[in-house]
Amino acid sequence: MNVELPQFRKILFTTDLSQQTRHAFNYALSLANQYGAVLTILYVMEDFSPKQTLHLQGFIGEERWEELRKAHEQEIRQILIGKQREGAMIRQALGEMFDSARKEFDARNTRSDEIVVTQGDPVDCIMQEAEARKVDLIVMGYHTRGRLEEAVVGSVSRSVLRRSKVPVLLVRLPEIAE
Repeated sequence: MNVELPQFRKILFTTDLSQQTRHAFNYALSLANQYGAVLTILYVMEDFSPKQTLHLQGFIGEERWEELRKAHEQEIRQILIGKQREGAMIRQALGEMFDSARKEFDARNTRSDEIVVTQGDPVDCIMQEAEARKVDLIVMGYHTRGRLEEAVVGSVSRSVLRRSKVPVLLVRLPEIAE
């Protein structure tokens, strides 16, 4: 029986911008370098979830929700403009991290397809990017929580694992040194 080894040509690395995420990034960079794969870096700025919005609407009422929404449209526009600027700064910082890591690990042949900063539900955005870019692998870090550290994986990681049609490499992130 001829079994074909997987080839990773496109890798999606997701980050929450935590300090420890660099640890997971090193895995993504190493794999991209070994396979000659293109690496896409993704950061998602979270929105209110639809569930949170529904809860808030239910709590204050539809009419009051609409009044608040209209009263704050200008403020929302300013926030969105700010988020566009914030997105550009994040994109630049991630680009610098990528360039620095390439030099540090002598991974000159590793190419970055794009650094994507988007807004929305993290799981939905990760799945959309993975599908749109036809990636072969998703690499993401996860933080351990509580006493059942080995058994508990973050909700975003767990949801990506469930929904992904491609392999997902979860890299346990180191604890922050206090």
